[in-house]
Amino acid sequence: MYSILPAFVSALFLGFGVYVLLTEGVTRLSLPFAAMCGTTFVWQGTWAFLFQISEPDLAAAFVKFGYLFILFLPTTFYHFVIEVTTRRSERPLLFASYGLSIVLAMVLLVSNEVVSGYGSFFFGKYPRAGLLHPVHVAQTVLLALRSAWLLLAARRRTHARDRRKLLDLCLLSLCLYGLAASDYAVNYGIAFYPVGAIFIAVSLGILAVTIVRYGLMRPYLLAATVAHEVATPLAAIGMHAEEIGNVLPELMRGYQLAVQHQLCVDGLYPGQSERLSSLASSIQRQVDSTSTVVEMSLASFTLDRLDRRTFEACSIRSCVNAALERFPFRSGERELVKVLPIDPQLKFSGSDSLIVFVLFNLLKNALFAIHASHSSHSSHSSGSGRVEIGATNEDGYCVLRFSDNGPGIGPDVLPHIFEPFYSTKSHGKGAGMGLAFCQRVALALGGAIACESEANVATTFTLHLPEPGSAADRALHDPAGKPRRWAAGQDYPG
Repeated sequence: MYSILPAFVSALFLGFGVYVLLTEGVTRLSLPFAAMCGTTFVWQGTWAFLFQISEPDLAAAFVKFGYLFILFLPTTFYHFVIEVTTRRSERPLLFASYGLSIVLAMVLLVSNEVVSGYGSFFFGKYPRAGLLHPVHVAQTVLLALRSAWLLLAARRRTHARDRRKLLDLCLLSLCLYGLAASDYAVNYGIAFYPVGAIFIAVSLGILAVTIVRYGLMRPYLLAATVAHEVATPLAAIGMHAEEIGNVLPELMRGYQLAVQHQLCVDGLYPGQSERLSSLASSIQRQVDSTSTVVEMSLASFTLDRLDRRTFEACSIRSCVNAALERFPFRSGERELVKVLPIDPQLKFSGSDSLIVFVLFNLLKNALFAIHASHSSHSSHSSGSGRVEIGATNEDGYCVLRFSDNGPGIGPDVLPHIFEPFYSTKSHGKGAGMGLAFCQRVALALGGAIACESEANVATTFTLHLPEPGSAADRALHDPAGKPRRWAAGQDYPG
């Protein structure tokens, strides 16, 4: 009778592992989960037989065989958490834990120091702790605490609602997994039926549903696939547009000569020939704009996976110059942008490409506001639009200020501008993700972004980024540090 539960749990875990592998395929995430399911499947299957065995030698062999897999179970869970939180910096500790499990497994096979035979209880035989068994218990506790810390740290870093739900479910699973450690008491002679398998079954069941329900690896893989598939035809369109731009003037000159000499009838509409001359540049501008959106979308999926050890000292002036060179300005727009003198030695710690994307979003919004203001025929439209970009050093931060003299942002709208999917633009003009992306970048780099606006005067976005070697930068790179995080509406440096 007592063998029914472990036998059922064993079969259940086989189903969990197969379910995830068939649904998600072989990924860095599904493999450690399958390893958890595999070790639990063998362990519980072994206990189902052990509870019924009466022959001492056979029971001793089953005890060691089953415990061989238990030794690896905490490490496989920790491995899974590392993949969920994308903390590659944990790899040395992970390898050390696997190494300790292997050492304990070897000691288990050749001696009685890890498991010293078995004890007989009302439900059957069960492993008895050896002298080195506390090492495995301590390893389990430390890995569970470390896993909880990684999940909580990842939860603090992310602002995406679905990812926070995902991490909450992983934390719940870890708590249930921790309850299974109560079975260790039976190893030390306390007589009760070991119910840890129930907690582990529920725990890994939650993880199985979480993996499939939230597709932990799917958003990144989908974004990477889309980026690759879209980038190739975009590059081809860009090359074709460039080729059209090179040959179109000659073709139009020949066409006009043919019309003048009455070799053909002019079939173009009035003004169409003039519009054709700008066709290639318009196509190229759209290609550049779409390519930027694709790159930024991919970057937004990888923000939670940033490895701060890869941060470099980046020149803010170089980022501003790169953004202005790459931005697909329409005719006359570049002249609206004024860059104040920026010290070339002014640098921030982070990723220059992400800040270029932030500037793209701010430029797009500012130019849209200026055009909207001019087309509304308001009193403000009589003046010319202006965008002003400057940067200074303040209290260990590189501070970028981005201003425009558009119509401004209303006081009822201002508190919501950094919220995902919040937009005041008409349908098709914006999805409300640009400023949310800007805030995510600022927070990921250990800084902050805020906005001040006065109607028909100026709207100013202020971006704080830690300078290399500053206190904020050191706190960001120190695993034990707790860098300050700012959100819209909070006080921040400067």
